[in-house]
This record gives sequence, structure tokens and C-alpha cells, in this order.
Amino acid sequence: MRRVAVIPFVVVLPVFAQHEPKDEKSKNAFLGDPAAIEAGRKIFGGGCAACHGAEGQGGRGPNLRDRIFWHPIDDEALYKIVQNGVPAAGMPPAGLKDDQTWQVVAFVRSLTAPAIENNIPGDAAAGEVLFWGKAGCGNCHTIRGKGGKLGPDLTNAGSTRSLPQLRQDILDPDAGGTGGYQGVTVVLRTGTKLQGVARNRTNYSLQLQDTQGQLHLLAMADIQEISLAKGSPMPKDYGTRLGKGEIDDIIAYLGRQSARPIEMKKK
Repeated sequence: MRRVAVIPFVVVLPVFAQHEPKDEKSKNAFLGDPAAIEAGRKIFGGGCAACHGAEGQGGRGPNLRDRIFWHPIDDEALYKIVQNGVPAAGMPPAGLKDDQTWQVVAFVRSLTAPAIENNIPGDAAAGEVLFWGKAGCGNCHTIRGKGGKLGPDLTNAGSTRSLPQLRQDILDPDAGGTGGYQGVTVVLRTGTKLQGVARNRTNYSLQLQDTQGQLHLLAMADIQEISLAKGSPMPKDYGTRLGKGEIDDIIAYLGRQSARPIEMKKK
């Protein structure tokens, strides 16, 4: 397969941004199409992944899932970057057919687009049953007021997380850091034992949220023993405990969770 590469956007963006009309609409019919995204993933893996990682997580090249270090560009500009390359920056032309280039664009866009803006593979109804049943997600997570309080509220998960982020959250919960949800057990000098997550910790105090969702503000001077768990309190075995189809179903369910309605693209 011909090698495909995507140059660090922070380098090439200013060139394209100056020439692209701001009001020009994308002609990419593949955006949000699961089949096109999967095809783009395979093409991306044949070349771009060598620098950017198989899921765009970064390596020699920048992390394409993180918008901090590159400015938003429209789809036509991204198409030109992939198709034409930027020889001066070390990126060769992709040499792909038009549809293949758009598939790569669709995949790269899926890395950062909110999940709800894509047509997600999987059965959301089946994912809902799994979320509240076999997978046990509802023991720690809340959706629209229902569920546990130990983990983040997922009512707006589809609007705030991309598809790769949702998948990573389930299969590799430690990859994104604990983010204020580190498991903790403390024994107070009174003998009282508390378990939950450490929402905030300093040298002087600890905010502990217990399994009932109650927040305890504890002075370090009142704590006799403290044990902090390594990594996220999320289960680490979903990849083996659940099948790929079941993971897809849960992601489909979470990807539909949004506090604001969004008109979906037709498949």
C-alpha cells in the first residue's frame, strides 16, 4: 500500500487558512459515515499511523485528537493537506483517489468531533440495557439523574466526548488520567472509615465523595490513615469481560447522550 502521511497541522495550517473561503461548505459526503470512517482508519493505519499513532494519539507526529496545538480548519483545507502534501515540511502527496482522501478526512474528523455528530456503529438500545445491567456502569455514573455518584455524570457524554475518547474511557480508563476521580480510603482519628473518590487533595485537606454521592471535606490533621488507589477506579477488564459488539453498543448509547438536541446526518 502506498504510504500516507498527515503532516503536523500546526505547521501547515497557516498556509491553507489564508486561502480557504470561510463560508465555503464541505463537499465531503463521508463525514460521519461509519463505513467511510472505518475505511479511512485503515488507510490512515497504512501510513499516517507511523507518525501520528493508530488512533491519532500522537508519536513522532502530533496528537490529532487534541485541539490545543492546532487551529480548526475546514474539510476542504484538510483534504488538500492529505492529497497534496507539504513537501517543504517533509510531507509527501498521499497519491490517493478522491474518495480515499475523503475517507481519511472523515476518519481524522471523527477523532475530535463530538460523538453525537456521527452515525455511530452499534445498537444504542442494547447499549442502554448493558450500561444499566451487565456492565454495571450505572453503579458509578449518572445519566439524567439516574445512577451512581462516584464517577462523572454522563448526561452530556455524546456532546463532550469524541468516539475515540468514549472507547478509550471504557477500554483504557487510566490513559486520560484520573481527573479528580482517584479512588481513596481513609480512616479518621475517630475510627470512622470512609471510601470513595478523592475529588480534590492538598497538603491540608481532602475532599472525599463517598459511594452515596455525599461530599466530605476532611482536614488532613483529622486523618489517621489514607490509601490512594493507582489510576482510575473504573474497571480495567471491560475489554475481556465484554465482547466487541457489546462495547460498540455501549458507545452507541453514550454517544446519543446530550443535553442539547442535534440533528443527525442521514446514513
